[in-house]
Amino acid sequence: MSDPLKEFDRSRKLNATPLSSADSLFRALNMYLVEDKLLINDDGLDYIYRLIDPVEDRYLGKFGRSGQGPCELSASVFLNRYGSEGENMGIYDASQIRFQSFPVSSLEDPTETADCEPYLFPINGLLRQFVKLDSIRFLASSLDGGQPYNLYLGAENVQSLGAYPFQDDFPAVQAMNLALAYQFDFFKNPKNPKTLSTSPFSFNMDVLELNKNGNLELSASRHYWPTLFDPSENSSSISSTILPDAVFGNISTAVSEDKIYVLYNDLPWNNDLFQTSSRILVYDWELNPIEILELDQALSRIAVHEDDNYLVGYVDDGKANLFRFDLR
Repeated sequence: MSDPLKEFDRSRKLNATPLSSADSLFRALNMYLVEDKLLINDDGLDYIYRLIDPVEDRYLGKFGRSGQGPCELSASVFLNRYGSEGENMGIYDASQIRFQSFPVSSLEDPTETADCEPYLFPINGLLRQFVKLDSIRFLASSLDGGQPYNLYLGAENVQSLGAYPFQDDFPAVQAMNLALAYQFDFFKNPKNPKTLSTSPFSFNMDVLELNKNGNLELSASRHYWPTLFDPSENSSSISSTILPDAVFGNISTAVSEDKIYVLYNDLPWNNDLFQTSSRILVYDWELNPIEILELDQALSRIAVHEDDNYLVGYVDDGKANLFRFDLR
């Protein structure tokens, strides 16, 4: 297993500012910074997101009505921004297998039910991630095996590319088992079609982008170690069980327009669902190491401002806690 820490020659310390607006939360599942609004996927029943202003430290309201109707969402949502200025939010609802687009401006008045633009094509039920890259193209990862990255134009899969990290180490393992073992997460650049792909069960990163012909390219990669899993299959199912001594590496990932932030932990998982770390590895979008941020507060989730003004961290010690770290 290679050590990413040895690639950095610079570090700095950051001090946390506790946010009292965390008292409005129950528990954060994931979170995103959209301009100066923190969207937190909370355990609330009526709306999917809670909105907080981390600069003024105040609760703003709710967004994303829970339900199965038009412009409503379920708990299993993945948010990414698109548009030349990041003016739109694309939200893939994995539970309902549908994609909807919301304007960022709809966050200005969270008391109103937001209007959305639905995706009008059927979506393969095995797609785990579905990200809008531009006005017509989507990046997807599927659990059905084959190559891990797929470019969609409408309902058509027009391109597949890539390989699973350390795929040659698993010559007898089916591609679907590898897809289940890695389960890539996508983090799209808020201002351009570049997208970071990471594995939540090991430390590996790929950057994908559209070339001038509108095709998908793998522009940068850093692969540190494979995930550890037990593949199994029978006549009715295929599964991959992550082993307790697997090292995840990236507990949480966030991206800005210029940088990639990885909340890093190199300890075995040991079935601990609430891993924490006080160390963040910072890369550019070519995956060149920039610096290590040493925090005075351990975290389990992070989000970063698109212009690298500050980042927000979350940790649960029996109650929800939010902290802001100024980066400038």
